[in-house]
Amino acid sequence: MTKLGRAGAPAIRCDKVEVSIKKKKVLNQVAFEVGAGCLAGLLGPNGAGKSTLLRLLTGLLPPDSGSVELFGAPAGPDRLAEVSFLPDRGQLPVYLSAGEWLGFAARLYPDWSRARERELTAKLEVDPARRIGSMSRGEEARLQLLTCLSREAPLLILDEPFTGVDLLSRERIASAVVGEMADGERTFLIATHDIREMEHLFDSIVLLGDGTVKAAYEVEALRESGRSVESCYREVFA
Repeated sequence: MTKLGRAGAPAIRCDKVEVSIKKKKVLNQVAFEVGAGCLAGLLGPNGAGKSTLLRLLTGLLPPDSGSVELFGAPAGPDRLAEVSFLPDRGQLPVYLSAGEWLGFAARLYPDWSRARERELTAKLEVDPARRIGSMSRGEEARLQLLTCLSREAPLLILDEPFTGVDLLSRERIASAVVGEMADGERTFLIATHDIREMEHLFDSIVLLGDGTVKAAYEVEALRESGRSVESCYREVFA
C-alpha cells in the first residue's frame, strides 16, 4: 500500500478496493493512504475511475471488496458529517439567488459556519443577490465551492473543480483552497485531470488510470529530485 502525507492516523485509507459496474471492473486493487492535514491530488484522465472512487469515499457507493476508511473508521452514510463533497457537474436550484441558497444550506448542514461563509463570499466574489440561473459557469462553480468550504467538515473532496471554468475563477478557487489549508486542520482530496492550477499546492499525488493506482508520490520528494507533477503525469499517461 502507498502511504502519503503526514504521520498519524490517515484521513483516507483504501486497501485492495474493487468495484464493478454492469460487469465492468471500474476499480481494481486500489490501495493508498492520505495523511490528515494534507492536500492530495487524485490525478488521471477521463474514465480513469476517479469519480467512482470519490463515491466510495463519500459513502454513496460500497466497494465490492476491499476496505475504505476515513480517519480510521469505515466510510459510509453515517460518516457524512466528516466529509464535505463538491461533485463534478453539480447543479444548484436555478430559481434561487445565491443568498437564498446559502441560507438554505446553512439550515441543512449542522456544521455550517456563517463566519466562514461571509469571508468566502467576499474572497470568491459571489454576489448574494445574483440569481443562480443567470450565473456563468465560473460564477456557479465559485458558489458551489463556497457551499463546500463553509462547512467545518475535516475532509473536503472536490471532483473536477476546474472543468469549464474561466481563468479568473480558477485562480480564485485555488486561492480559497490555499486559505482553508492554512491551519493544517483540514484535509483536501482534489480529483482532476487539469493539474496546472494546483501543481504547486499538492502535498501528495495519486495517479489513477484504468481503475488502478499507476503511481503515487510525495510532491516535495519529486521537487528535490528535479521532477514535477506534470512531468510525472506525462510519464504515466502519455
